Amino acid sequence: MRYDIEIPPTADGALEVTIVSWIKKVGDQVSKGEDLAEATTEKITLYVTAPAQGTLSEISVEVGSKVKVGTVIGVLEGI
Repeated sequence: MRYDIEIPPTADGALEVTIVSWIKKVGDQVSKGEDLAEATTEKITLYVTAPAQGTLSEISVEVGSKVKVGTVIGVLEGI
């Protein structure tokens, strides 16, 4: 099953985040809840986590990019 990896709502209510780093790379196996990427707002740092167990199959947003909350930044192929 395919799962979109989305930027979650932030604790500080920001509407946009900057992708700071990808912790995992395409092809990596991940567990549900595992950190995939790090993002930041002007006030906080947050981690985007895996919505399911599977393989990170696509990264669609590069480090340094600013994206809105809810944006799909990658794809996970679940098992």
